[in-house]
Amino acid sequence: MDRATASELEKINVSDHENGNAKRNGEQRTSKTYEEVQSSHSPFWRQAFIALGSFMLSFSAGATAGFSAILIPQLQRAKGKHKYSTEMVSWVAAMASFALLFGNMISGYLMERMGRRASQILLSVFYIGGWTIIGFAGNINFILFGRFITGFCQGWLGPLGPVFVGEISSPAYRGLFLAGLSLSIASGVFMSHLFGTFLHWSHASLLCGAFPLLGCIILYFAPESPAWLASKNEIDRCVQAFQWYRGTSPEMKSELDKMIADQTKKREEKSKLATLTENIKKPEFWKPLCIMIVFFIITQLSGINVICAYTTDIMEVLIGDSSNTYAAMLATDVLRVIALVIACILLRKKGRRPLAIFSGIFTTLSLILLAVYLFLVEKRIIRHISPFISLSLMAIYIFVSNLGISLLPWNMVGELFATETKGLGSGISVMMTSVAFFGTIKTAPAMFQGIGYEGTYLFYGLSTLFGTIFLYFCLPETKGKTLLQIAEEFRYGDRRKRKDKDCVNV
Repeated sequence: MDRATASELEKINVSDHENGNAKRNGEQRTSKTYEEVQSSHSPFWRQAFIALGSFMLSFSAGATAGFSAILIPQLQRAKGKHKYSTEMVSWVAAMASFALLFGNMISGYLMERMGRRASQILLSVFYIGGWTIIGFAGNINFILFGRFITGFCQGWLGPLGPVFVGEISSPAYRGLFLAGLSLSIASGVFMSHLFGTFLHWSHASLLCGAFPLLGCIILYFAPESPAWLASKNEIDRCVQAFQWYRGTSPEMKSELDKMIADQTKKREEKSKLATLTENIKKPEFWKPLCIMIVFFIITQLSGINVICAYTTDIMEVLIGDSSNTYAAMLATDVLRVIALVIACILLRKKGRRPLAIFSGIFTTLSLILLAVYLFLVEKRIIRHISPFISLSLMAIYIFVSNLGISLLPWNMVGELFATETKGLGSGISVMMTSVAFFGTIKTAPAMFQGIGYEGTYLFYGLSTLFGTIFLYFCLPETKGKTLLQIAEEFRYGDRRKRKDKDCVNV
């Protein structure tokens, strides 16, 4: 991204951005210069540093999802012969996902009321408290309580993180940074498993609490989201925050002017409630809402989070005994991280839609093949399970699912919704995935016992297949587009595309 030279910088009169609107609170806004909000670092590095704060919170979200895989075996060993029941084990794993829904319920409201940055800072405080409770828990009830709090925070962060990162990022970098959220979640899963492999679960929990602490420190020094500031008519702060994040190139100044003008027009037209009521009827709200709800449910029904929650038990089945299960678990985590790193690179070159379709097809194939292989072993058609074959199929599944199916919903929820409905739309979308998340995690042990591992994987594979067909027909491409362009495509559809084409031909 080009930066304006010193000779190109000029004072910005705030009234120009407000298009002649009345002064807020009767006070004269002062003019600001670009120099007053610039630093010695490029917009990319400023965006990356602040996004790192959200990444640290996503680390904690990943640790929450993966923590049960090391917690449950240690708790069972401590109980000796009097092990916890399948029902209790499922609640230890699913308590965090149960609390997701409650976090989703307040996330949209708080991000609109408090702002994206302030809401994340408050979230980090709760996250630190949840990990601390687990670390010092003396019985299973306190562990469940701590798991509830960390799951509540995970649900709170679900819509909040992508919205904040999407709004502070330039279109050229937005896909990379949003993919970084999923990479951070996978890295958090790996770190929780790594801590639990070598440390007692209580010590591992306290180490996981360091992630939200670092995130809180970074976000404390961050400017607020410019889009949110514009929606609250805080134009001075919006201009400064936008220039700090994005720089002062002509392209960025044009996007800033459009964003402020768009928000000003919306405030003039209707009251807040009337505007929201009107906006939810528009195609730029309900179209992306339907797409994101289905996409999130596909992610959960592909079983990817079941693997995170019950990794050690699953690896024991795939290997054929309990030896080397922790090594296989860590290898799986590393593969997941590698896949997401590759996905971050591919997103900048290939876009969202091709990755989603590719990932969906091969996730389906790997799950069905794994189900067929385990079925043949179960029926003694194949006498002994081969760890090489079973682990290879699982590795393919982990790799291809993290190239798209598990990554893209969290990426695109920060892109598809218009600014005025972003909180509501992202909140509803993530709320639906929380319901599906809890359902898959809670029912997995019963499914493993009832229809076997082969039947469970077949169910996940067929669910992914039907979801991929839906994505093929409905998922749009958002690569390289501004948030306003994405909203306009949902609003006008093919009419806008044809109009743009005609303009080009002229």
